[in-house]
Amino acid sequence: MKIYSGILWIASGILLLAMLTTAAMAEPAPAGNASGTENKESASPSADPRTLDDMFSLYQPYLKNISAYEPIYFLAGVDPSETRFQFSFRYRFLNPGIAIVDKYHWIQGFHLAYTQTSFWDLEGRSQPFKDSSYKPEVMFLTPNLLKKDFGSVQLFFQTGYQHESNGRGEDLSRSTNYLYCEPIFIFHSKKSNFGFQIAPRIWTYIGNDDDTNPDLKNYRGYVDLEIKAGKADNLVVEFHFRPAREGNSVRLDITYPLNHLFENLDLYFQVQYVNALAESLINYRQRNRAFRLGFAIVR
Repeated sequence: MKIYSGILWIASGILLLAMLTTAAMAEPAPAGNASGTENKESASPSADPRTLDDMFSLYQPYLKNISAYEPIYFLAGVDPSETRFQFSFRYRFLNPGIAIVDKYHWIQGFHLAYTQTSFWDLEGRSQPFKDSSYKPEVMFLTPNLLKKDFGSVQLFFQTGYQHESNGRGEDLSRSTNYLYCEPIFIFHSKKSNFGFQIAPRIWTYIGNDDDTNPDLKNYRGYVDLEIKAGKADNLVVEFHFRPAREGNSVRLDITYPLNHLFENLDLYFQVQYVNALAESLINYRQRNRAFRLGFAIVR
């Protein structure tokens, strides 16, 4: 019965993620024409909506400011007690088509973002959540900082302030805050559709909860090195390395688009391996080793 219950929970989780991220996955509307003025024909919804989606968009003109942020996935652990899922989105403060953004292009880089990562014990009697991390943040992302002469090479810079909490009370409460910066170097070949990305995120702790997780920095460290490589329409491998005083942590994710195998199935098959300290906040001093399989909407 536990096996069938686990399968049911996995299917329900995938459906839930799809529902929660429908708005986040909507493609932003065109920002405007070459003069910087808004393209009214593309920015405004249909005057004669024919479907429920058309009607919804008619009353939600700000959806074009919402986009996916961190990866969105549902992964069942080979050990069902190690199941993990995540959804994430960001919201751009200002529409690129307005006059002030046309004059000061850099201000369109300000965003609000939210990421939630949950750890689910599908093997337990009541399938309880072991822990969740709720991560709201304010962030700024630059446009490409390199000139067009560099062709396939791009450089971006992201910085922000993020709060992380597990939303629990008393002895189970865990929380911290980060001020971070992250250069993002990308090489992408239009000819082969192959890309390579390296993005080291460096942070400092601000207002860490010294009552419940005073030594979190010794287990989570101060930097996360992300390396990602693959083809835009094919296999992508992502690797994270996080050094810390009490030990190093690694995470490996491999994703493959399932529409190569099943036409019109717009999901990625994902494999994840984790060998990490402080993967979640609740037992951050314990090393967690997990192998997970599942599906992703955003990788």
